[in-house]
Amino acid sequence: MPNPISVIIENKNSAGGAFITNEQGLLPPLVTTKYVVEDQGNFSPRYIRSSLYCIPATANLLKTTALSITLTVSPMARTVEGVHEPPIVNFGELGAIRCNRCKAHMQLVDAGRRFQCLMCKVTRDVPTAYFQHLGPTGQRVDKYERPELVLGTRVFV
Repeated sequence: MPNPISVIIENKNSAGGAFITNEQGLLPPLVTTKYVVEDQGNFSPRYIRSSLYCIPATANLLKTTALSITLTVSPMARTVEGVHEPPIVNFGELGAIRCNRCKAHMQLVDAGRRFQCLMCKVTRDVPTAYFQHLGPTGQRVDKYERPELVLGTRVFV
């Protein structure tokens, strides 16, 4: 069993500094480590932490290990003074675009005309007030006007 104090010290030395949220295979720093988050579209570990960062790829391995996954969600985590807070999206009267069945987030499909639920896979038409044509790159024309569609480029401490 590793000594917790030496693990904390080692993590401060190796993981302190910048933590970029979209780098694959990079484990987030421990909660005791001071770090700066470069938001590239995934949440900061200050807001969401997982009990597992390596999830078994096959059903057989998952059954054999009997690992459970949990998320610690802290939407009201404190930010350091002078640091940007996460963007808050105001959908107005339309409300957030969510699945009618399970209330999960939706992803655009069918050239932006329909949404598909990420959890239960049900599809529905995009509300008229939210619809926008796709440009030549296959992305919405108003992508940079909607914070929910753009990967963040701000820095959080």
